[in-house]
Amino acid sequence: MNEKDTPVSSLALKLVVGFLLVLSTGLAIWASYNHMRINTYRTALQNTYLRAADLASDNLANLSSDLVKGMYVGTSSQLSMISSKMWKESSEAKSALSTLPVSDKTLENTNRFLSQAGDYAMYLSKKSASGQELSEEERSQFASLREYADRLSGQLDEIATGLQNGTLTLEQLSTPKTTVDDPENPGTTSHMQQIEDSFMGYPTLIYDGPFSDHILDKTPLMTEGKAEVPVDQAKQLANQVAGKDLTEMREENSTLPSYVFHDGTSNSVAITKNGGYLCYLITDKTDSLTEKLSYEDAVAKAQQFLEKYGYSSMKDTYYETRDGVMTLNFAYYEPNTQTICYTDLIKVEVSLQDGSIVGLDARGYLVNHHDRTLQSPSITVEQAKQSLSDILTVDNTRLALIPTSGQNEVCVYEFLCTSPTGDRILSYINTQTGAEEQILILMQTPNGTLTK
Repeated sequence: MNEKDTPVSSLALKLVVGFLLVLSTGLAIWASYNHMRINTYRTALQNTYLRAADLASDNLANLSSDLVKGMYVGTSSQLSMISSKMWKESSEAKSALSTLPVSDKTLENTNRFLSQAGDYAMYLSKKSASGQELSEEERSQFASLREYADRLSGQLDEIATGLQNGTLTLEQLSTPKTTVDDPENPGTTSHMQQIEDSFMGYPTLIYDGPFSDHILDKTPLMTEGKAEVPVDQAKQLANQVAGKDLTEMREENSTLPSYVFHDGTSNSVAITKNGGYLCYLITDKTDSLTEKLSYEDAVAKAQQFLEKYGYSSMKDTYYETRDGVMTLNFAYYEPNTQTICYTDLIKVEVSLQDGSIVGLDARGYLVNHHDRTLQSPSITVEQAKQSLSDILTVDNTRLALIPTSGQNEVCVYEFLCTSPTGDRILSYINTQTGAEEQILILMQTPNGTLTK
């Protein structure tokens, strides 16, 4: 080898090594980028399946509640309202299930149940509206449908929980067949097959005719026509509510346009632009709260807070306790007629450790509250009772104002009833016509009292 060739060979070697380093670095970056993209797509897909399972489960839980109401409904108009909700809930559950990576053939019986549950309710609604009485057998079908709805909702909850905590993987969810001999890798087909097997022996129902309804947005009544308040005035009120200086602000142009003041983290207070009303309060809640206050203490603290910020004559209705925080639902109480107005609602969250207000949502009140002249009843309580189901026992009665599906409101008698099976039912009978306007299930649990 000639001595003059040595530097050239060394340079060439360096160039080759440099090229290989650049190439390997580029390949590593490309591989990392693709890995990141795959993980992003995987997460997005898993979240899509999780939302679908959650949505289907929620709709089935609501369907179950409405099936219970259907068992006790006393008028054709109320049955029509409940049936339209059932039709919508079953349709949305079916749509959500179609998002999961399972063929329609696999869920043939499940889809048949969801189609029939909604359509059967609409068939009974049409029959009742035509003046025909529902038979005991037809009413009993609601109980059968409810059993299947509860079972399906629970199974979908398990799938959603598995996706969320990682015990059910995306591969298992997408696996078309199941290795039943391998308990460590059951695959989702086994989950879905369990759901499908739940409908073995499900009775065929005879029905015809669909029915649907819709709800429109409503213009807020409290802020309509009110002057826009200066930002400084709104900030002063927000700081007073929060008990500290909220340094940042954004504008919220929703149904209730508001100034939202916050501290850059989890604490914020919204003040309506028009009228300057306290709209909502959100705080960063502590996980470990020691429950020291009673229900009565929490109600008193919440009412003091409401009075301080302009919300007077509010009556506590239902509540729920979770993680040391009691969420109380307040409705406006019209003192002249002693009517509770479920249209005008405020939700207040109270810390059971020290009684501080850690959350508030007054949007329901701000949208609906206004000066009203409530009608005196045209029918007596005894006449209104004629619209109740014969199998219900009335425990208590009071006057109430409730919203209708058409964005209006109606005066009613609120009947708290008990069914033969122990269900607590709230039935609302129109004080002018005797029509059954609404029916709810009263849910009493160790953590609170709510309605569905």
